[in-house]
Amino acid sequence: MRAFDGRRSDRRNLAPRVHLGRFAQSATIQSSLLVHIHVHRRRFVATVLAALALLATPLLLYAHAHLLRSSPAADSRLDAPPKSLTLWFSEQPEVRFTSIQLVDTAGAPVSLGAVAALVADPSAVTVPVSGRLSRGRYTLIWRTAAADGHATSGRFSFSVLNVPMDTSRAVVPPAQPPNPGANSVVQVAPTASFSTAVRWAELMSVITMVGAIIFRLVVVPGARWSDELTAEAAERARRLAQAALTLFVITTLMRVIAESALVPSVDGGRMAAVLTVVQDTRWGHGWAVGAAGAIVLIIGLVVARASVGGWLAAAVGVVAVCTGDALTGHSGASPHLALAVAADLTHYLGAGGWIGGLVAVLLSGLPSLRVIAEAERSEAGSRLVRAYHGSAIECVALVVISAIVAAWLRLSSIGQLRTTTYGGLLLLKIALVIVILLFGWYHWRRVVMPQWDADTKFRFQRTAAMELIVGAIVLGVTAVLVSTPLPG
Repeated sequence: MRAFDGRRSDRRNLAPRVHLGRFAQSATIQSSLLVHIHVHRRRFVATVLAALALLATPLLLYAHAHLLRSSPAADSRLDAPPKSLTLWFSEQPEVRFTSIQLVDTAGAPVSLGAVAALVADPSAVTVPVSGRLSRGRYTLIWRTAAADGHATSGRFSFSVLNVPMDTSRAVVPPAQPPNPGANSVVQVAPTASFSTAVRWAELMSVITMVGAIIFRLVVVPGARWSDELTAEAAERARRLAQAALTLFVITTLMRVIAESALVPSVDGGRMAAVLTVVQDTRWGHGWAVGAAGAIVLIIGLVVARASVGGWLAAAVGVVAVCTGDALTGHSGASPHLALAVAADLTHYLGAGGWIGGLVAVLLSGLPSLRVIAEAERSEAGSRLVRAYHGSAIECVALVVISAIVAAWLRLSSIGQLRTTTYGGLLLLKIALVIVILLFGWYHWRRVVMPQWDADTKFRFQRTAAMELIVGAIVLGVTAVLVSTPLPG
């Protein structure tokens, strides 16, 4: 009886210890879970702030070469005919893309020499006046493009006084002479719309290529998949990158052909004009860098069928493609060339890993789960989405860093967000990206944090597809912004 009572007493003494141990273990688990949630919540807040910081800066929005002043000045009245015409622009103009025409009030052209860069100031071009100017009003019509490849044009007038009238070529002013206004920009709507559509398609192709490569080199290894599943996902990602590369090749060829139309006159037809653009302009040099990157990318994707080394070569190629895109944008005309190109390159890679990575997860990662047993799909899918989530946070960090640098280089004022077309489009983009952030918050709460069940994959696919549709609209707005001059 004593022995039984002793054992009973020991059990009573042990019971509080067991309960305390279980309580301590439960508290430890809860503490660990709270820390885990806190870390992810902090990362999510950082992602939101980074995205908003990106939206506050026009990183991928390119400026145009605007006419700052001229000699003769607009609406000036000259005592003697000018011997040359000189134009100063906001960015260094490409001489091959620059054309200047001078007409009298009757619309007859005046003979001019060849356009050349001003030696003392690379932001200016000059052209000698070889024809004879009589007394009257003349209109100068100009068109140019900087290294960003965006054409701008305009016209202004000046008058020549106190010159004897040439009776063999009298200048008869019309009853109501046209006065388009000093330096008024001539917009060609069909060309602008075509350029915007091509730019949108190119942005989508580049973002998808970057996403597919980062998916294969970063996300899939982070998911710790089996060799069979990794091989299946890699092949699907390779095919996705190939499709995006095909679209990129088409759009980049369309861009260089469109740029060749800016060359005023070249003997030999369109092909000669294309060669002139590639050989004689800074825009063409940047385009050549992107074209070389596309060739390396093609080779890398072919080799990637049998070796992971091909993916590394493809990564080198896509970096060159992004560099070429930066060089054919505003960065190519920036006085801080290296820093501006580095900021744009970082932005492409970050945005590609973020948005393009989601494309790869949907089109390459989740469909690969079909090759494994159904019981293993939930765990494999969960690891994939969590690996992508970690990669996406790092890509957002790259995006925000590049946004800060670009803002320092380019942003002059934020007050024009409310008063200009450019600002209105940027506000629209902000609203759309907030919608994307809401999708991200939903995925973080319903997909990343909890354990997967049988329906998680399908819910994620449905909402992620909706997120990408909004993302495509955001890229469309960005393409319009690319073609819209920055205010001021």
